[in-house]
Amino acid sequence: MNVHQKSFKLILAGNRNVPAMINAIIRATLQARIDTNNDDLTFRQVHVFHTEQSLQALTDSTSWQDALSHYKISSTSLVHHVTKIEDSNVDRFRDLVEQLRTIVNPLDNTQNYVDLTNGISSLKSILAVFAYVLDIDNIYSLETDFSDDPVTRKKQASLFYHELEQEAGVSIEYRKFPPIGEFDTIGKFNYTEVLRHRSMINQLMIDLKKLLPSGRDIEHLRESLLSGVHYRLLGEVTKESYSYRHSIFASSAGIEEVANIILSVVKNADLENKTLGQKLGEVRDLFAKNPKYFVNIEMLENLTKLITSIRNDIAHPSTENGHSKEITAIQSSLSSQLAFTFLQFTTKTLGAFIDQNGQLVNIKNLEAPIEEDETVFYFGFDGDSTGDYLDRAFGESSEEEVRKRSKTVKGAIEALKKLIYKETKDDKSVFFAEGDNILFKSRYKVSLLNEMQRIYTVQTGLTGSIGYGKTLPEVSLAMRLSKAKGGDSIMGIALLDSGETNNTELTVD
Repeated sequence: MNVHQKSFKLILAGNRNVPAMINAIIRATLQARIDTNNDDLTFRQVHVFHTEQSLQALTDSTSWQDALSHYKISSTSLVHHVTKIEDSNVDRFRDLVEQLRTIVNPLDNTQNYVDLTNGISSLKSILAVFAYVLDIDNIYSLETDFSDDPVTRKKQASLFYHELEQEAGVSIEYRKFPPIGEFDTIGKFNYTEVLRHRSMINQLMIDLKKLLPSGRDIEHLRESLLSGVHYRLLGEVTKESYSYRHSIFASSAGIEEVANIILSVVKNADLENKTLGQKLGEVRDLFAKNPKYFVNIEMLENLTKLITSIRNDIAHPSTENGHSKEITAIQSSLSSQLAFTFLQFTTKTLGAFIDQNGQLVNIKNLEAPIEEDETVFYFGFDGDSTGDYLDRAFGESSEEEVRKRSKTVKGAIEALKKLIYKETKDDKSVFFAEGDNILFKSRYKVSLLNEMQRIYTVQTGLTGSIGYGKTLPEVSLAMRLSKAKGGDSIMGIALLDSGETNNTELTVD
């Protein structure tokens, strides 16, 4: 370990017995010095999770600072947190978890130590679970055996570490917890990760059911996805190729079920006696020939060909090369992720184009009306990349910058509202104006739409997309497509009855 490339953090609970709390910090520091063979090492941050009582006890005392300085530990390295986890309040627990999350960033090159010597039992349990989840290896507890004599014991309990080292009859042990990561093996055997995936799968099923006619059974899809995860995890524990192969077949079965759903919903295709590769090929052809549904064909092609390749490679392995367990394990993990990705991709892509009966809507692109046309449309304006615009401010960790950018977007929307009221001469023409979105009603006036986009760009530096239609469902769909096209686009959509013919193909660059 190159200590010059790492920083060190310590996390522990507070204690109303100040010497006990400080002694844990000192002993953890000494342990880190032993681990790194660096006598000058100190923790960059020492995060102490206090009760109100332990923080008050520390505040009322000053001798602990001298005890730390005895070991060249600066009191300024202590970062104090106050928690009321003993209240068993869900919000307080979430607050504690959030504080822990901000302390430990898995992307940082930080060596973390957790000391479980002090604190109430619930807090120590939370810190232990936290250390397990993040696979923190350095978990310690300071165990001190004092005298059996009550008077002597009370005196010894008030001593700081350098005093304890010189106290006769005191035994000090700093015990490291066994590798807590070993629980992960038990977790895999008990399929705890399957349980974690279950909530994600359930949400995907909910999203998918919204696109399908009521009564359609998709339980087989759920079972296939869970089975793919289950056998992949089993393979990670047993290292058996059979489990990995079974995982790939199960995940592929889930993908095939999704393909069946797409093809039956879109074109009532005959799916008998067709392979997974053939079905995925039909899915690609279907959307390639229907650009109005705005599917990224290149992404779909790469995704489906990779799925087919892995499935075929396992079903028909090459006798010349064969596969090592390591390669099969990689394919198993990839196949499971591809199954989730394919389901998410298709549901999100098709979601905007499925009606309440689970059928694809029939749409056409509206030609821009002439200025003299008195037809009234619903118009939706949506700022492009506003989320990224605000995220950059979050990345700068500047509250002032977040306020500034939020105020800028709000000011731009207010300016657009005033413009719309002026042009329509109707103070009820705007139905909604929040965030970076506006919904209003007006005749088609290209000069108004262009001016809206110009103002938004001048004030925010961002573009804005506009969609329009004669009905609210039409404007909603038009906004989705216009935003997908991006770059100050303006798009109108009409929903056709099933018997109508769409002579104008909608293409989205």
